[in-house]
Amino acid sequence: MKSIVFLIVAVLSAPIAFAGSPPVNLLVTPRIAMAIVAKDERKLNDLDKAYLDAFTILRDDNPCSRLYGGTGAIEALNELMRVLRPAYLDRHIAVRMSGQTTMYKNATSGFTFRMFEKAELNMMGSFYRGNSPTERRVPLVADFQPNTRRTRVALLLHELGHLVRGADKKWVLLDDGHDLELSVKNTVLVVDACRDQIESVTRMTVAQQLEEPLTTIAQLATMP
Repeated sequence: MKSIVFLIVAVLSAPIAFAGSPPVNLLVTPRIAMAIVAKDERKLNDLDKAYLDAFTILRDDNPCSRLYGGTGAIEALNELMRVLRPAYLDRHIAVRMSGQTTMYKNATSGFTFRMFEKAELNMMGSFYRGNSPTERRVPLVADFQPNTRRTRVALLLHELGHLVRGADKKWVLLDDGHDLELSVKNTVLVVDACRDQIESVTRMTVAQQLEEPLTTIAQLATMP
């Protein structure tokens, strides 16, 4: 499902377990510099492009990236992409994360995030499936139509909200795995905070996004 070739500049230590808490992986060097080195747009699928949209938003200082604690959130996004697998679920579910969680801490910046044991991308949900003019079966994502570029990046940003903490040290989004109404509210919260950035990035072409020099992207790895 994933066709992007990544340049990973990172060293990950073995998990450290603490009594009564999830294991912690220490990121010895930042994993922000996960730059796309495959410059052929034809090799990118919908998930790759949604990742690129989210990456483009998070690497800049803007209201959306600040919601997630800044560019350090790219580390969580990269780890999510590593774990995410296709699944066939109820159409009302777009992405489902479950299982035990592991905490990650960047030894340089101190940025922390969690990752679930499993992350499943529903092939039958709003990431991939749309609605016909006469029948609506797949729910909207906030006010975005399903199976659109805006919806796909919004869904990745939603899941990211369950992985990182905000300025108040609480998870950006409350856990909503068993509460459809809360899940919808969480998505609206993300879209309200990130709408301008979502609209802006989805007006860019993939070619424009890939024109960013790798050296510039790699500089993110040295940011405090």
